[in-house]
Amino acid sequence: MWAFSTLRRGQYSISCLRLFSNMRVKVPVSQGVVVGQRQQLPNGLQYESFLGVPYAQPPVGELRFRSPVPLERFKEHELDCSKEGDVSHQRDPFTQEVIGSENCLFLNVYVPKGKSEKPLPVMVWIHGGGFWFGNGNSDYHFPAQLMQEEVIVVTLNYRLGALGFLCLPEAGIHGNAGLKDQRLALQWVQDNIANFNGDPKNVTLFGESAGAAAVHLHTYASHANKLFHKAIIQSGTGNAEWVFQQDAPHKARRLGELLQGKNIEQASALLEFLQSKAATPLGMLAKTLDVLTADERRRGLPLTFKPVIEDPSSQDSFINRQFLDLLHEKERLRGMPLLMGYNSGEGIAMVANARRKLELYNEDLARVVPRNLVENPKAPEAFEAAEDMRQFYFNGQTVAPERLDNLADLFTDYHFNIDMQHAAEIHANCQRTAPLYFYRFDYVGGRNMYKRIFQAEKLRGASHADELSYLFQMVDDDSTLQPEDAKMTERMCQLWANFAKNGKPLDSWTPVQRQKRGANGELEPFQLDYMLLDRECKMQRNPDAERMDFWRSMYKRYKSQCYEALRAKL
Repeated sequence: MWAFSTLRRGQYSISCLRLFSNMRVKVPVSQGVVVGQRQQLPNGLQYESFLGVPYAQPPVGELRFRSPVPLERFKEHELDCSKEGDVSHQRDPFTQEVIGSENCLFLNVYVPKGKSEKPLPVMVWIHGGGFWFGNGNSDYHFPAQLMQEEVIVVTLNYRLGALGFLCLPEAGIHGNAGLKDQRLALQWVQDNIANFNGDPKNVTLFGESAGAAAVHLHTYASHANKLFHKAIIQSGTGNAEWVFQQDAPHKARRLGELLQGKNIEQASALLEFLQSKAATPLGMLAKTLDVLTADERRRGLPLTFKPVIEDPSSQDSFINRQFLDLLHEKERLRGMPLLMGYNSGEGIAMVANARRKLELYNEDLARVVPRNLVENPKAPEAFEAAEDMRQFYFNGQTVAPERLDNLADLFTDYHFNIDMQHAAEIHANCQRTAPLYFYRFDYVGGRNMYKRIFQAEKLRGASHADELSYLFQMVDDDSTLQPEDAKMTERMCQLWANFAKNGKPLDSWTPVQRQKRGANGELEPFQLDYMLLDRECKMQRNPDAERMDFWRSMYKRYKSQCYEALRAKL
């Protein structure tokens, strides 16, 4: 989700365990013929890969910022798909180098060639990165173990930053181009996956962090249950504070002003400039952080361009209503199964940067008071709430190096846990025919790559993004894995693949139950049943219960009317 200046890509050699006895394979698709490769994993499983498949016209020139346009035909009838396409223009968080290009709308298809001849379930991956970095390529998302579970995996790239999320409705730019890229990729899967022996009627959309928030938004969009049929939401939800862009047209105008050196009043002239060669992707990237508001800087949320609630005039809107309203719409998901959860130490990722400026958090803890708790960051209630948080998380003491675990807990709750558990509660009560399976990932082993990168081995819990190394291939060689890590990798991929196949990860995994009413008709407290994913996987109830009870008391205290109104909708 975040940009991390501490990451160094060279610290970890990343290999995809492919044996290169390649054989060319051809598959017809709507745009022509894709020519991929048949390869073999160390365990003997053969698979076919089709890399860098374009699913839209290059979004350049007058197509910049606009909804993606489907690609009708390849330039060549037979397209070489042995190499991945460019990623979206961005600054690599590992090297700080600028990489990628505007021509980035490519996807990758991985097809296991096992014994099954019947159509295989399909899993489509949406990468994270705060909507401004990351990619779906095989450096970090090679699905070796998932393929061994006999599922087809599709990964994709979509537009990021201003290129994917700039919004200027007055000029016909309604935003969410990056989300619409994902939607078009899903349409490509529907149109073509049967030719790869995939089942277009059994597609699971899954993602992590910003990718998970995107998946959550997809589940409430009009194409849900049409372009995909199940969803897995890892460490991010659409109702999280960091997901939606505030005052998006102002940000677009501010970007133009920073690039041009003066304000451009007329929206059409501003768009013409932003689509011109003078407004380079490199220039936009360099000015992106300068567009942030003072409150966004104070809160440490360096995410400038991201999803928006679209203007009613949008002809192909992705979302045009407040997301909390959609969450409360009864049975909107029409029975779609969901798998949702978070990592025990999500906040470790934020501590990596915050520990260099702890004095700022100590002096101004109100910077992490949720906006939906106290809207005005300078209101007296914001500072009162901050003192409540200091008492609860730090026992009234200072935010200091010896209390980084406490700070990580606060960041985990502020950025992820509060909103995710709220979403689970609403889902259980409003989407009663759509089963929801909840998890908490707490495994710490040799593959917790991000915890090592953040130099946070001494902090407790599994960091943000740590579970990814157990779903995708991210280390040198499976033969070097410790037995427990290999077991966790196999278990995670089995659970995720089982869900993709059957809509249930495990027979003993109980879905979240809706709230019950007591004899007096009052709602009883919400109970969140979840699977603990650790060395021992077992069902438990109410993850981080003491912390969530604290936040429920906070919302009752500071948002009593709003809190009761939301509960009334249940």
